[in-house]
Amino acid sequence: MSIELQKFLFDSPPSRAALLRYTPRQPKSYRVQVYRNHSFELVEHTLGAYLDYAGLGVSFSYSGYDDSFSFLELEPDADLVLVWIDAGRYAPGAAAELMKERLAQLRLRYAGPLLLIPFGAEMDPGLSGVTVFSLKPLAEALGPRFTDERAKAVTGTALSGKAMLAISKELGLRYLPALLRPALKALVVDLDNTLYQGVLGEDGAERLVLTEGHRQLQSRLKELSRQGFFLCAASKNDQRDVDALFDARPDFPLRREDFTLLLASWAPKAEAVGQIAAFLNIHPDSMLFIDDNIGELTAMALAQPDMKLLLAWEDGGRTAQALDWFPGLFKLNATEDDAKRKADVQANRQRQQLQAALSQEDYIRSLGLRLRFACDKPAQAQRVAELANKTNQFIFNYRRYSLPQVEDMMASPDWRVVTVSLADRLSDSGLIGVAVGRAEADHVLLDECFVSCRALGRGIDDVIVLGALQLIADRLGRSRVRVLFQTGPRNAPAEAFVQKHLAPYLAAPADFRYELPRDLLDVAFE
Repeated sequence: MSIELQKFLFDSPPSRAALLRYTPRQPKSYRVQVYRNHSFELVEHTLGAYLDYAGLGVSFSYSGYDDSFSFLELEPDADLVLVWIDAGRYAPGAAAELMKERLAQLRLRYAGPLLLIPFGAEMDPGLSGVTVFSLKPLAEALGPRFTDERAKAVTGTALSGKAMLAISKELGLRYLPALLRPALKALVVDLDNTLYQGVLGEDGAERLVLTEGHRQLQSRLKELSRQGFFLCAASKNDQRDVDALFDARPDFPLRREDFTLLLASWAPKAEAVGQIAAFLNIHPDSMLFIDDNIGELTAMALAQPDMKLLLAWEDGGRTAQALDWFPGLFKLNATEDDAKRKADVQANRQRQQLQAALSQEDYIRSLGLRLRFACDKPAQAQRVAELANKTNQFIFNYRRYSLPQVEDMMASPDWRVVTVSLADRLSDSGLIGVAVGRAEADHVLLDECFVSCRALGRGIDDVIVLGALQLIADRLGRSRVRVLFQTGPRNAPAEAFVQKHLAPYLAAPADFRYELPRDLLDVAFE
């Protein structure tokens, strides 16, 4: 990620002219179809720099101006449909009723994500897979500057230039990244002159200065940790000093327990990031590195070119603001499993110690593992869609199901969506695995399977996947199975698993039978 682009966007608010002059560099690999009854083009024209910062290249296609929102000429393969409606063109209350009815019809024809942006009225169509971007906070912040009726004849909308710039920023840095790409999973933060003013090894914990801006930054990081992001630190300090830092500073908003991992050494920080990625079992492209030293950021970019970077300003408040806008950190929905991630990953260290000291069977028994299989459970649809869109290492077919697609499959007699939840005596991992299959004439086709990286390596990967596949076969009344798989950029763990356990089922259907090892672990079906 370009530090120059960060400075362009956040050193001071860029003008419309500067945003219009900016030439996007990202290849346009995503397609957004826009249905509207007032002009959206002026918003799109200032999106380029924000989308580049998010690592997104987006092409937009447009409907004609249509107050009826008939959704003609729908592009079924569009990555997102954006509905841009001026409610002022209808009688009071009519726009909300129209949208509820028309989006319900659109949902029957389009299973991808829908983004509704209503102007002039609040709307909640109450449909799964529909995200509403409310303009009310912007209207309250801008007051009378939110609209410009005098320019409407020229711009095609009553929204003011300031409002459209603000919408462009929200779309480019928050909504479009959240709807089109998996969210980030971890933040790795420097300590000295990033979380506070001063150098721990020279000043000592007591003389470090917590400015108001750094208090804001720490509070923001604490909130992200609460939301389920892994918060880690990589610092060039003595590990003993870092371990004692947060106990010595009760005025810091951040506490030791907010961090999943704290690493300090004099080795290059890229080595620490490698250790953190291995500990979390995630790829660096799911991580954000925050440091005040441009040299450290440059070295990290060379060593970990896929990692996201954020330059910390001397003013911690500015860093907090940039962090608040960082693409991939905006959550549209929170699930129950979000809060379980940190404790689950921290418990992995104890699991690894047990695994090294015991035989495989004794290790599994010592954990008191509990697996819960469920089939077509609507309450889990949101978590299934979330996991489908962020799993990269153990995924068979990159289906990236949307929430409506998951709900449709759960409701269909020809499909089965099996979820696997895992717990042991150290932590409750929550829902960690999904297998999706459909009935063919004489066999089950495994359309997709994905397992959270948190659950891998506990010695029961085969139980999770093969047990789920057997349940699908049983529920669909088939004894033969065929498995779909495609090699991707980072799903080598899934490929290794398939070659070891499912290779005979790749080319053609074959008989399948798997018995769960109930003598080793507690298994139940919901």
